Amino acid sequence: MAIIEQALAGTGSNQDHRVFSDFFANNNIIQNVAVVQPKNLLIQSLRDLFRRDSVFTYRDDEYGFPLTPDLTGKPLDTDESTRILISDIFRYDVKFFPAITIKHNGGSYKPISFNQDGTYKYRVDYIENQYGARRKISTPTHKVYAGRWELNVDATIYCESSSELQELTDIVSIALQHVLWNDLRASGLFIQGVSIGGESSEAYANDYVYSQNISLRCLSEWRVEIPLENVIEKIMFYFDSVKTDSQKGLSSANSTVLKYSDILELTEI
Repeated sequence: MAIIEQALAGTGSNQDHRVFSDFFANNNIIQNVAVVQPKNLLIQSLRDLFRRDSVFTYRDDEYGFPLTPDLTGKPLDTDESTRILISDIFRYDVKFFPAITIKHNGGSYKPISFNQDGTYKYRVDYIENQYGARRKISTPTHKVYAGRWELNVDATIYCESSSELQELTDIVSIALQHVLWNDLRASGLFIQGVSIGGESSEAYANDYVYSQNISLRCLSEWRVEIPLENVIEKIMFYFDSVKTDSQKGLSSANSTVLKYSDILELTEI
């Protein structure tokens, strides 16, 4: 989506990410945008973008894979096939044109602090007594650790026409820098810079294939939240007695009125 307003972290689209190992759950790792996640985010975002394109329309089958059947004897503008391939370079490489392939070019870990940004996550409760007095109580629930990844990702465009290549390079570059930027940032991938490489061509099947590379410098993070299961909560009641002034015209039996306020406090043991 376009940058109309800043989306909150964790609200971006990420429908193509799958985790099969229980390593992350066993170690309380709730986020690690390092290798798999960045590629999936970029591939899924570009696919969603080109689904709405009237010329380079992306289509997939019922299983979510690019729709690339045998088109022998069928017109070029058929709706039975995708008009652009967007996928992982190691799954398809160049077998369909035009194509956009996403390749991870490595990265490095950059610590935020000496203790891996060790902080606490709190649960906030509000307690209100019968007189309307409110108090906020913060209870630590998780020990949090986090760090930063600096990543390099390449989006390479392949076409059989140099004019198509130039148009797709313009579309993908501004899409990653502006249209998709906010959604990707909310999903945990911050695009820090976009660089467009030079055009190139090579012989392929008695013709030429034209290609151009778009390099992305990205920032992401990993995050661990360890539950604090040994926190014991204890609620203590205190009563404050306040003697109010007697009002005129009242009998001696009602001359003294006691007012009680309940104060709840949370204590760690």
